[in-house]
Amino acid sequence: MRHMPLGLYVSRCNGQVDKVVDVEAAAAAAGERAEVVRVVDDLFEPAVADRIVRDIGDAELDSVVLAGNSADHYLKSLSGDHLRSRLVFAGLNPNKIVTANILEQVALAHPDDPAGATNKARSIINVACIRAELGEFREGIESEPKRAVLVLGATTEGIVSAQRLLQLGFSVIVADRGAGTSRVAETDSMRATVSYVMGHPAAEFVDHASLVDGQGWVGDYEITLASAAGTATYRVGGMLLADPTDAEWVEELRGHFKVDVDDEGRARSIDPRTHPAETVDPGIMVVPAYAEEGNVKDKIAAADSAAIALVLKLSKPVSVHYRDTSDVDETLCGGCSTCVRTCAFGACYIADDGLSHVDVRRCRGCGKCVVSCPVGARDIVNSPHDYLIEAVRSLAEAETEQEKVIGFLCGGCGYPAGDNAADVVASTGKTYPASFLPVRIPCGGRLDALYVLEAFKSGFDGVAVFRCREGHCHNLIGNVDMDRRINLLRTVLRSRGLDDGRLRVVDISPFEGERFVEQVNDLYESLAGSTSQEKGGPQ
Repeated sequence: MRHMPLGLYVSRCNGQVDKVVDVEAAAAAAGERAEVVRVVDDLFEPAVADRIVRDIGDAELDSVVLAGNSADHYLKSLSGDHLRSRLVFAGLNPNKIVTANILEQVALAHPDDPAGATNKARSIINVACIRAELGEFREGIESEPKRAVLVLGATTEGIVSAQRLLQLGFSVIVADRGAGTSRVAETDSMRATVSYVMGHPAAEFVDHASLVDGQGWVGDYEITLASAAGTATYRVGGMLLADPTDAEWVEELRGHFKVDVDDEGRARSIDPRTHPAETVDPGIMVVPAYAEEGNVKDKIAAADSAAIALVLKLSKPVSVHYRDTSDVDETLCGGCSTCVRTCAFGACYIADDGLSHVDVRRCRGCGKCVVSCPVGARDIVNSPHDYLIEAVRSLAEAETEQEKVIGFLCGGCGYPAGDNAADVVASTGKTYPASFLPVRIPCGGRLDALYVLEAFKSGFDGVAVFRCREGHCHNLIGNVDMDRRINLLRTVLRSRGLDDGRLRVVDISPFEGERFVEQVNDLYESLAGSTSQEKGGPQ
């Protein structure tokens, strides 16, 4: 592989990692790939961040691997987000900042197997370096955040949120499923707040509304509402869901944007403990629900938290959206429209030139169109084909004492469930083999049958796919698309003399760490009787 100015920073995570993992040996995985290799106590210490920034300038690094916490930590932690922001400000493209999870899915998952954990950490770091090397430059699209917010639901929380936003200089559209205007006007509680919102020149109420179209990203959304008065399109910087249990609003949002839902179909924040209002789409906030339905004080506090969280996102002078979509190789595209039929968000279209194109404001980067393309004309920025193939081959070289299993973990549910398994290990002492080697993919729909075949060909004894439960996929139909391919793939495996039971597909939620551990161990038990002939894999 070509030499590249890569920096590798391996964190001891204040003793949590090096209690189990030989971090120096794991860091050696970078080999000749890295220009700079450093082992630190904590990546989030200001002095360490300063050191990385100096290295970017002194060594002219164009990519960095941060080995330590989970990739999700950088979404849910203010310190993680701050570190990434500093590195981007120092000149790195976000697609060239790659994480290697050696804390939650290595050290904390395998506390009683230092040798196995060290080998696993080494493999995961090596794969992260490959990802940094193969990651393409991601285009940044700058815009001034719109100082307008769409509030969905004329509830107590919705009106309080609207008041806060109006007081801070934002305009507000309050959309309600029913007769929100008259219902709010007749309320006896918080009369002053209601009067303020209803009489404000920057507030608009839309009754009997439904969300029929949507596109864009934090700071710049285009939303079309239908009501008795007709349809109208609004440009807003963000959206606020006043009632996370409103199934109709949730389903309409999910038709156009990534929104995580729980088992009851309610909108869920990325972490109810640390980020109770923020969803997986950074421009969509949800008012946290409280058990006491009639507790107005809690409702007001929840509404405040959601409004302020959105204000923080929209108060920046410039918002930068980094293009994280699929790309089309026009020399291969035949304009067959398969991608158009596959895309759940309407991001793929055939233009006047007869070729497929991508609407970047609608594309969610799930990768289903990449897998569906019959000629391989598509690839995706966040998990390119060459990277996933190289990741499979690299992990297959890992030194293990037990059967070797590769786990494709979807970013919506499978990967966070793997993180959550660390808590299960800590509380129950029940672990799973360190020879289970994870690869994060954006969606179950991104899994190409080719990667499964490559895994068996490379010597893996088993393949596990952890994905969102039915009806919970962030990309709506990723599971359905995947099922079609998996059923055909099982037939292919049997035709090549492989037991299709060595391929395990698990539907899971982000917080089901116990199920994650159980399913991995169950697969290993089923692999125990594999024959040496089966281990050879397809040729």
